[in-house]
Amino acid sequence: MLHVIAKIAIFELVTTQSDMQHMKNTKNLGEFQKFIDNDNKTGLCLEDTLKFFDIQRIFREFDFIKRNGIRVTLILTALLVMLFYKSKNIHNYFFRQFGKLTDAKGSKNPYYELLGNEYVCWRSILYLFAKRYLSLSSRITDHSGKIKALIFDDTVTEKSGQKIEGISKIHDHVTGHFVFGYKILVCGYWDGNSFIPVDFSLHRERGSKLDKARNKRNCARRKAKQAELVYQEHRDQHLEKKVSLNALKKQSGFSLQKASQLELEKRVARSKKKQSKLRKQMKQAQADLGQREELVREKEKTAPLYGLSSSQRRKQFKKNRQQDSPGYQRKTEADISKVQSVINMLSRAIKRGFGFDYVLFDSWFFSKETLARIESFRTKSIKLIAMVKMGKIIYRDCLSGKEKNADELRKRYQKKTKRSRKFNAKYIRVSVLFDNRRVNLFFVKIGSGSKWKALITNDLELGFNKLMEIYHIRWSIEVFFKDTKQHLQLGKCQCNNFDSQIGAATLTMMQYIMLLLYKQMHYGNSLGSIFDLLSSQAQEENITQYLMELFWEIVNGIGKVLKVDCMELFEEMIRDNQRAEEIMRLFLPTFEKKSAA
Repeated sequence: MLHVIAKIAIFELVTTQSDMQHMKNTKNLGEFQKFIDNDNKTGLCLEDTLKFFDIQRIFREFDFIKRNGIRVTLILTALLVMLFYKSKNIHNYFFRQFGKLTDAKGSKNPYYELLGNEYVCWRSILYLFAKRYLSLSSRITDHSGKIKALIFDDTVTEKSGQKIEGISKIHDHVTGHFVFGYKILVCGYWDGNSFIPVDFSLHRERGSKLDKARNKRNCARRKAKQAELVYQEHRDQHLEKKVSLNALKKQSGFSLQKASQLELEKRVARSKKKQSKLRKQMKQAQADLGQREELVREKEKTAPLYGLSSSQRRKQFKKNRQQDSPGYQRKTEADISKVQSVINMLSRAIKRGFGFDYVLFDSWFFSKETLARIESFRTKSIKLIAMVKMGKIIYRDCLSGKEKNADELRKRYQKKTKRSRKFNAKYIRVSVLFDNRRVNLFFVKIGSGSKWKALITNDLELGFNKLMEIYHIRWSIEVFFKDTKQHLQLGKCQCNNFDSQIGAATLTMMQYIMLLLYKQMHYGNSLGSIFDLLSSQAQEENITQYLMELFWEIVNGIGKVLKVDCMELFEEMIRDNQRAEEIMRLFLPTFEKKSAA
């Protein structure tokens, strides 16, 4: 049976053990507990999925890499299924799971060595896995005629060790706190029924306060240097004038005309006055420089680069990678902007053959560059829907030709406000030019307690209701984050090696895809779906799957009473399962009526 592959791989690994980093798991797999409540049931659940997936077909391409003479296919398969067993880490699996089968002492070393191998192209493995899932899923579910989308969003993965390679202090905009870890930017594919991850990158945050202080110091340094040069140049000129005047007095004696002598003395006096002024300016510039340097020293203590002191940065794990290795590329991605990463992932997804109608993301990733890149694929007819900030971004009004920001445009067209009964929303549609590209801005206010928000799209034929329906697909990535963090250990890897962090995150996403396929095979529904009403059994397993259909009316009512933003409240429910369950208990009669209907 195929589920025995993992145990066969472990049986082959009989080498010396050594202390290594581990992957911690702080929670049991609650949602999937029915699949993995014991080893025998786990094997039965995975066997048919592995057989259907033909997982060795994907891993076979990487068998040129061997660890201790063991084929990579076996090790990767074991890593993939290992965490479905109730083991807190790889070491735990050896002594609690593998130990049940044999008295041999297997080694975890080849697993960690492969996980941290810079030459394993985890990105290609995930792409192949996603493509294989779509091929198999199309045999089970008909996706034709449904909207397909590429979705981007990021989330925080907190780490407990400051020696982990490349971690930094990052801001969690959900909680408002700073934590040590990575920001993981995920590119996901919506096939019309379910969400699957297809690409990702790990990022660290450099921090802006110290950089701003240094920029101001450098500016003050340039001004001080310029003021000193101007002062010295004028001082030299002043000394030359004084020497010339004294020489002229000696040579001319009393024969010098009185008018000429007075004129020259006036010039020297003006020069002296100017010299005094320049000297004050130089001293002021030097004083400003001193203040800026003091500010830099203060920020180096209170807000250092990456949130780490120089000593902490030196103690971080470091690894020399070959520039032609996939690991080197992934490590360099940690320091590029997330907007650039979005552009790169978008290009890779199209190159890999993913077909989609829309690109969806929130305001963090919208820019001139992303819009230009999306519109560069003219033959693909790809459209964008994104949230934009009600800030200082300038648009050109197509009617008046004037340049205005989002808030000014909203006020300008306030009288053209329309109402959508379906979403209980007010909206304003405005045609504008952004970076000389024709787009539509939709200003949206849902309920009475919400603030005005802005959505932008280059699909000029799209109406408001359809736009909202498509944009709601983006929330499926929030469900993915919640499920993988809560049940599949996303971000729980504590290995120091950055390559291991990439490998562990990839394995989590592959496990998610496997469970999604298993669920489709046995229940006919996808794990992350928030648009289709599920069977009563599936409803018990995952409340987030039908939040969209059942919560929207209640969320609207809560928003009206509390005068809060309905969209923000909805997203918070998706992230926080406990709050969603509390609301379920309060409104259980309403849900039962809706389910019966």
